Amino acid sequence: MAAGRSLTIADLIQQRQVARQHRDFATADQIRDRPAAVGIMVVDQPDSDVHWHRQ
Repeated sequence: MAAGRSLTIADLIQQRQVARQHRDFATADQIRDRPAAVGIMVVDQPDSDVHWHRQ
């Protein structure tokens, strides 16, 4: 990440997908919790797609 650049939801989802692919579920859960802290729910779909929405 470049200095001063804030992460978008898409960036976090991408990082989470990489963590999940590496079976690093603890990191994936931590990444999922970051948007949840500001009212955004990340939802995994059965087809491996990921959606998000405001709570």
